[in-house]
Amino acid sequence: MAKVKIENTTIPYAMPVCLVGATVKGKPTFMTVAWFSKVNGQPPMFMVSLENPRYTAEGIKENGVFSINLPGKSLAEKTDYCGMVSGRKTDKSGVFKVEYGEHKAPMIAECPVCYELKLKQTFDLVDSRLFIGEVVEAYADGMYLTDKKLDVSKTEQLQLIESPAAGYYDQGKQFEKAFSIGKKLMK
Repeated sequence: MAKVKIENTTIPYAMPVCLVGATVKGKPTFMTVAWFSKVNGQPPMFMVSLENPRYTAEGIKENGVFSINLPGKSLAEKTDYCGMVSGRKTDKSGVFKVEYGEHKAPMIAECPVCYELKLKQTFDLVDSRLFIGEVVEAYADGMYLTDKKLDVSKTEQLQLIESPAAGYYDQGKQFEKAFSIGKKLMK
């Protein structure tokens, strides 16, 4: 089959959605973000990409800590809202029940999984800024654990978003075992 040119901004898969939390001028604020990823194993680090200018970015720079909160399907309305309004114009501190980790990053109590990060590096791009943070604490609701480890199959997370169509999706079910099925080809 011949390839057909498509729009170069099309993302070929649905991306997980998170809510990035930071304290700005003494108040917690949360921003919906789909551009985030694990970028280092040891120590564990995540990257979030925020378009310029973003109010939440001010809090990350001001305090050197932030959170990544993974919302479940039940938080779709609030997650969407936090991506539609700016914390600069709208106080989002009361949208969720806020908890603080040991490093004082605001986290969302209703999210099944939350990470507290210490800012390590910042990279300026053309229209965005990448924030790389070291995961200093990770938290999960007990009902999502198996043998004291996060069991993704038990979570109602993650919300996924497709762009540019802007639809929310559920996480799919595991269909194979990673680092196992490929062994068939190792002969």
